Parts: sequence; C-alpha cells; structure tokens
Amino acid sequence: MAMDLKSKKLFSYRGGMYLLLALLIMSLISGVIIYRYSLINHAGAVRLDDDIFYAIIGVAVATGIIALFLAIRINRNIKSLERVAHAMENGAKRESMPKFTNDELGNIARHIIDLYSRLSEASESIKREHDRALHEEQEKLRIKRQLTNNINHELKTPVAAIQGYLETMTTSKDMTEEERNSFIAKCYTHCQRLTQLLTDVSTITRLEDGSSRIERESIDLSAIVADIASEVALLGDDKRMRMNIELPKPMLINGNSTLLISIIKNLTDNAIAYSGGRDIYIKYLGESNDMYTISFADNGIGVDEDHIAHIFERFYRIDAGRSRKLGGTGLGLSIVKNAVLFHGGDISVKNRKVGGLEFTFTLPKASK
Repeated sequence: MAMDLKSKKLFSYRGGMYLLLALLIMSLISGVIIYRYSLINHAGAVRLDDDIFYAIIGVAVATGIIALFLAIRINRNIKSLERVAHAMENGAKRESMPKFTNDELGNIARHIIDLYSRLSEASESIKREHDRALHEEQEKLRIKRQLTNNINHELKTPVAAIQGYLETMTTSKDMTEEERNSFIAKCYTHCQRLTQLLTDVSTITRLEDGSSRIERESIDLSAIVADIASEVALLGDDKRMRMNIELPKPMLINGNSTLLISIIKNLTDNAIAYSGGRDIYIKYLGESNDMYTISFADNGIGVDEDHIAHIFERFYRIDAGRSRKLGGTGLGLSIVKNAVLFHGGDISVKNRKVGGLEFTFTLPKASK
C-alpha cells in the first residue's frame, strides 16, 4: 500500500531546527553553569563534577554536529536548486532535473518543478498552436498564389484565341459569311470556357473563405441525381451515357443545394468527357448514425495509378491538351473534394477491377 509522501520523510528540517534550538539552549545553560562554577572554583569553594562537565561538552559537540549536518544538507539542496534554475533557463525537460531529498526543501523544489513543467507544457501548446496557425496561413497564401498563377495561365489561352479570331475578322475584308460564323462560334466556345472557369474559381473561393456563410438545409440528393440524369439524357449520342441509379427516395442530406449539385454534376461531366465508357453507376452503399456512403462509378478505361494520388489537385490534368480541347478547367474534381469536405464527409477514388473509376464519398444525413 502506497504511503503518503510526508510519512516517508527520513529527515525533517523543522524537527532538526527544533532539536538544534533545544541543544543551543542547553549549551547556553551549560555555559552559564560552567561560568558560575568557574567563578566559584576561583574562590576555592566548589569544584565542578566531571560527569556534569563531560555532559556539557557532549551537548556542545552534539550541537556542533547537528549544525554541521543541517548546513551540509541545506547547502546540498541549495546547489540542487541552482542546477534546477540553470536547467530551467536552458529549457530542460522535467526528466533531466536533479533529484531532491525527501524533506521540506525537497518538497518545495518538487512543487517548483511541477509548476515549471505545467508552464512549459502550456507554453509548448501555445507555440504548437501558433506554428500550426502560421503554417495554415502560409499554406493558404501559397495555394492562393498558385491558384492566381494557374488562373492567369488558363485565361491566356481562350483570351488569346478570342483576340486572334476577332483581329482576323476585323482585318480580313474578304471573309465569307461561313468563315465569319465559324470564327464567331469559336469565340463563343472560348467565352463559355471562360465563364465556366470563373464559376469554378468562384466556387473554390466560397468553399475556402466563406464556408461559415454557406447555408445548409435538408436536400433530397436522389432528386438532384434524377435532374442531372434528365440533362444527360438530352445530350447527343457522342456524349450521352446511361445513368444507373440505385439511391433511396428520398435521400435527405444536411447540406447546401448548390454544392451538392456541383458534386454530382462535376463527377458526371468528368465521366462523360474522359472515361471513354457508356455507363455511370450511382449507388447507395450504406449508412452510419449520421452519414450516408455513396459510390459514383463508370465503366470506362480508368487512369494510370500514378495519377490517382493527384486527381483531386487543382488544375491537374492527365492529358492537358485533351482537357482544354474538351473545355475542362482542371478544377472540377477539386471542387468535388472540397464540397464533400465542406459537408464533413470524405472522398476516395480507385480504379475498378472491371474497368473505369469509382469515387466513394460520404455525406451527412439530414436530421429527422
């Protein structure tokens, strides 16, 4: 059974001081007695008994020994305290602090070390939080600079193309009506790409800077999927894909309607543009107490495993030339991931064994 620290004390400064005080008083009294007897002995009246004399000498010697012992012990603890102070100045850990004797000074020193340890831990925690916040801020600035640079790069191509078409139309007096209409159509296509790029950038900015201002409500995800499937059915044969949907109706999500639409729409557009498949599969995989798990897959060619780790990065393109030709901004899948994370969910992607990509993500249930 563990004993209290005070019950383990081998030495008490307070008791030692009381004993020393008692011995000092006895020594003082003994000195007075010796002095009086010496005066009397001088007069030749009485002689001090040897036993009393030796007893007095013994008390004096004991007093000196105890005083020396106390001085050594106090000096040892003072030196230990000096080492502790030096260690504290150098930011040493508690484990490297010197050990103290089990007495009053030792207890005081241990209390000081405990206080120092708590203050050090609090200081380190504050420093970690500061470093983390600084790192996050620097990372945000880096991402914004990167985004700005990428946007500038992405804007140059369509703007330069529009400028070139317009200059040709302005300077060429002998252009046929058919050529002119073709140039106008190409300008319109590039304008659409610019509009999509600005829309995607706006969505990314909203997710990063204004997530607390984005409203949430109960949204039926199955209805959103059905609406997008209707739009896909109206596409031409070269872009149309069969939408195979297996979702509960209704499937109520606690989320933002615009962002939930962007998740399904961008995944669908990505499959239509790049998968090379003919089918899209959207399935309910299961649920926990507060989250739904959903799968979005296609039966296309998939991607090389080297690209999987980068597929959600902004402006990352597996085939940059083909992506621009098809009007992609390079932000679609990044928006998907950020929108899922905004809702408190998670998303992953893998190649299917039977071909194509499969995105698995979670979204929060709406409260009933």
